[in-house]
Amino acid sequence: MVLADTLALINDVLQAIIVIFGSAVVLYNVGRSLREPITRAFCLLITFVSLVYLTELMVSRTIVDDSSRIWLRVEWVAIAFVPAAQYYLSDTLLTVTGAIPRRRRYFVTAAYLISFIFVGLILMTEWIAADLVQLARAPHLRAGPGFALFAAYYWLVTAVSIYNVWRARHRGITSTTRQRLTTTLLAFWAAPLAVFPYLAINTDPARSVPLWFWLILILGNLIVSLMFAILTSHIVYFGAQSPDRVVRARLYKFMARVPLAGAVVLIVFVLVSRGSPILGLETETALGFTLVATVMLVEWVIHVYKQPLERFFHLNDNPDIRRIQKLSDHLVSTRDLRQYLESVLAATCEALRTPTAFVAAMTADGPQLEVVVGPLVGSEEMWQETDWHELAQTGLENGSTDLQQAGDFIVWQDYWIRPLYNRQKTVMLGILGLRARAAMPDLTDNEQTILERLIDQANLALEDRLLQQEVFASVEKLLPEITALQEQRSAVVFGGLPILTGTADEDEALVADPEFNQIVRDALTHYWGGPKLTNSPLMRLEIVQKALVEHDGNATATLRSILARAIEMQKPEGERSLTTGEWILYNILEMKFVQGKKVRDVARRLAMSESDLYRKQRVAIENVARTIAAMEESIASNQ
Repeated sequence: MVLADTLALINDVLQAIIVIFGSAVVLYNVGRSLREPITRAFCLLITFVSLVYLTELMVSRTIVDDSSRIWLRVEWVAIAFVPAAQYYLSDTLLTVTGAIPRRRRYFVTAAYLISFIFVGLILMTEWIAADLVQLARAPHLRAGPGFALFAAYYWLVTAVSIYNVWRARHRGITSTTRQRLTTTLLAFWAAPLAVFPYLAINTDPARSVPLWFWLILILGNLIVSLMFAILTSHIVYFGAQSPDRVVRARLYKFMARVPLAGAVVLIVFVLVSRGSPILGLETETALGFTLVATVMLVEWVIHVYKQPLERFFHLNDNPDIRRIQKLSDHLVSTRDLRQYLESVLAATCEALRTPTAFVAAMTADGPQLEVVVGPLVGSEEMWQETDWHELAQTGLENGSTDLQQAGDFIVWQDYWIRPLYNRQKTVMLGILGLRARAAMPDLTDNEQTILERLIDQANLALEDRLLQQEVFASVEKLLPEITALQEQRSAVVFGGLPILTGTADEDEALVADPEFNQIVRDALTHYWGGPKLTNSPLMRLEIVQKALVEHDGNATATLRSILARAIEMQKPEGERSLTTGEWILYNILEMKFVQGKKVRDVARRLAMSESDLYRKQRVAIENVARTIAAMEESIASNQ
């Protein structure tokens, strides 16, 4: 009995860990799951599997049969959706390797519809899952008359899903992709094997469970955990435009800080809650101290051993990346520069016994005051309108009568001005101004020496910032090319020669994408500017590429013109009316997106409710999407 209880406890902990990691995977991807079909499909599958394990945990702890029945029905609902979610994921994997989903997308819809039918039968009847069998530590629902039909559907869809992944594996171009898809193919068995209700065919109401059952269950959960970990680590790369090292680093760091920490806390909770009497403490006291200590210890280990762990998992094993990270750690921000210059000026005022000092830097927007220590003398207009660069050049080169030069200083107003140069003395970086303590500079040799050292520090600070700005400017110019290269790299992994040579059917795949209507809607939402327009996948369409010349290469303006043309093609003939039914769709498009009016204002102008407006807006956007697709197909047929 003790051994059986221990094995049951170990199984419960494993199930809880699977739920924790499954939930963490969904949370990690939820920010981008709405944009990437492959991520959305994977999140759905993980959600259903995690729900099955969660309900198993709840059922094992219920004390009322009615509660057990409710939890088990919820579990069966999740089980019913697993085949559809798995087929959806396999379809997106096959699509990302270049196989256009012309007919397969209807199969995804059909799979979900069948799952919904089974869910209705599960919740409303006992045809699939019948009455409760209260088996000790493993309550379950007995199989109903239609269970064989459900099992046939379950394994048939699973087999087709595995076949899709096998096809995707053979379509992989690079060895890395084929390797990932090979292990993905093996790990794809995890979900169906893990959640299928094997106990449903067991009607024996025995009160005890054999030990071998728990051993098999524990081994199975360990294997499922490993397979899901492999599946997660591979699926995260598909559809990602970031380099593999970045994707890998983000995933591992998140997993270490969220689900791994949660799993450790859970294990400590179980051990302490059962062993606290040995510690001589009350359970609540022992749990409070140990859980807080565990969280702190886990975070401390991750913080202290971050770099060794990164090297172990090859997260930052590229020397170029390490150099860039080192550069990032040592960058001097504008705030850092001002703090440093403020320290230099304060030391200058102290050494030269002057109340005020300032540095004016030469920036891309012209000379401007960078740092001031002490009170400034003079009108605000004088400081705002003075061009210190011209002032210094005039004083040094032209010998202006309005300015007096004394050594390296220029006497201006009540200040001694000293130009600041780079190391080669070829570029003026700014000027140093000191409040004059006498009509002409009267520095002692010691003061002159100290001043020169402080000026050298100011020169170096300004020159380093100038070098940084040059680096930033270069990187900013490279960013569009780097982004395009990453997108090309991500596509080439699955597309090979057609992508590299520009002969791939990207446009056809985009137009056939089930998310095409949503892509058009996003672009319309940011019609007058925004990331959903400037970064829209519609930029890849041939009609946009061919019209770039007409708009001087401005891709955003080009796409806006294509959207405007598609909207105009929804315009009926005759005089415009705000009440006629045939004009409703065009009026919604023109007023909502082109004019940018609020939904409430558009609904009021068109004399309809907001809910009715949203329904008709969806139809109008679908019409625009069909129009753009037809325009694209017309371009393709004429080539």
